[in-house]
Parts: sequence; C-alpha cells; structure tokens
Amino acid sequence: MKKHIKPAREGLNVRKPDGLHLSPAGETMTVTAFWLRRQAQGDVVITAIQPATENTPAESRPARQVKEK
Repeated sequence: MKKHIKPAREGLNVRKPDGLHLSPAGETMTVTAFWLRRQAQGDVVITAIQPATENTPAESRPARQVKEK
C-alpha cells in the first residue's frame, strides 16, 4: 500500500532503505516494516496520498443508432 511519507520535523534527515535521504517534502512510497519502525520512533509521518485532481465524471455521448436495412 502506497502512502505519503515525510520527515516528522523540519531539518531531520531520514534515510530510506536504499541509503538515500528522504525528501524534506516527503515522497510517495510503499509502507513496509522499515517505515512503520521509523514512524514508531517518531522520525516520519505517514499520511494518505492526496489526489492530484478531483475525479470528474466523463461526458456521456448519445448512443449511436444502428441503421436499418
């Protein structure tokens, strides 16, 4: 399950499992035991992913009519 993960405090450098630092603004990543441990230690905040745009229903077109022979 993917969630938005960001450091709990400004200026806190948190390493990802691959050794690189997590972006200060946070990143969308798969929640694993690694991230749950970081959350339990108070190093990161895990939140739901915010949709980029609202889903709007597509315009419906009238059905095509079949010509009779």
